[in-house]
Amino acid sequence: TIKRRSEGLLKFAETYRNLNKITKLTLQQVYVRDMFETLHHLMQPTLEKKNIELDIILKDPDLMVQADINLIEQVLINLVVNAAEAVKEVTDPRILLSAYITPANKVVIKIADNGVGMPDELMEKIFIPFFSTRKTGSGIGLSLCKQIMLLHKGTIQVQSKEGEGSAFLLQF
Repeated sequence: TIKRRSEGLLKFAETYRNLNKITKLTLQQVYVRDMFETLHHLMQPTLEKKNIELDIILKDPDLMVQADINLIEQVLINLVVNAAEAVKEVTDPRILLSAYITPANKVVIKIADNGVGMPDELMEKIFIPFFSTRKTGSGIGLSLCKQIMLLHKGTIQVQSKEGEGSAFLLQF
């Protein structure tokens, strides 16, 4: 019991350290289409295996963001992995990646799914470090995403309806 507890505490400490480690960005102009393409190549085999459709809608192929490509790719991977988890029980599971410019000239990258969705009380907690609804979840994925977006002087928001799905919006 002590050994198991010690291992749990070590994992907790390591996770917490990783959460607070990121402080510096390596910013560059990045095409959203390139990020989507990389994400598609990375995630497609896993999604195909699970029969999950990944749709990409990008009306402006020249859309760019000022970002740390490694960190933003990590955010996108996290969100697609979460979306895949959310759609695993639905018939015709789909994940939609899209991007657009708001009237205020902000770039928004949207990751949406047609999964189980979330109740309001859950949406209030999902960005809290170590909060997880999964048995094997560490609860740092979304709080890390939020921290990365804050470092980019951007935001991450969630929209969700139970039984209809969820969407995460990254605004730069």
